[in-house]
Amino acid sequence: MDFSWRFDRWFKGLPASPKDLGSVRRLVLRPPGEGTGARRVMPEIRVVAGKGVEGDRWFDEERELHENQVSLVNIHVLESLAGTDEERCALSGDNLQVDLDLTEGNLPPGTLLHVGDAVLEVSATPHMPCIKFHQRYGVTAVKKVLRANKVGRRGRGMLCVVHTTGTIRAGDSIRVERIGD
Repeated sequence: MDFSWRFDRWFKGLPASPKDLGSVRRLVLRPPGEGTGARRVMPEIRVVAGKGVEGDRWFDEERELHENQVSLVNIHVLESLAGTDEERCALSGDNLQVDLDLTEGNLPPGTLLHVGDAVLEVSATPHMPCIKFHQRYGVTAVKKVLRANKVGRRGRGMLCVVHTTGTIRAGDSIRVERIGD
């Protein structure tokens, strides 16, 4: 029997994030050659069309998922699971930790996000918790984000492709451009 509905109250109790004009709260790199748990909180990152985040361990890797170039997570979701410690939050591995409503209803695949002088496009590929996420934040955190994913809230965040190369800085605004705007 599925009791995951009990986590709906957790998600609904989080602070609301803006739908149209959000902000970048934290930027994270996963540096190559420093181990799978290595993270660096950065004041700015550069994203490259068709490749992802410059300096990230996946930047030069050939991967099957071309829609997984940049990952975003909602800051309120993340801090409810990891606390407010910057280093612990960075362990999620998400490149952009943002204050923006990431739900499927607000940002369907194909939506463009103008961040700094870069443009990201929301991917249709779901962002799922991996074994490392489970080890770092626990089984309850995994259950919470999976439930949120199941009902379209993107609890684990979302994946994007780089539409336009550019630089993104902590504190930059995120302007949403929906299909047909």
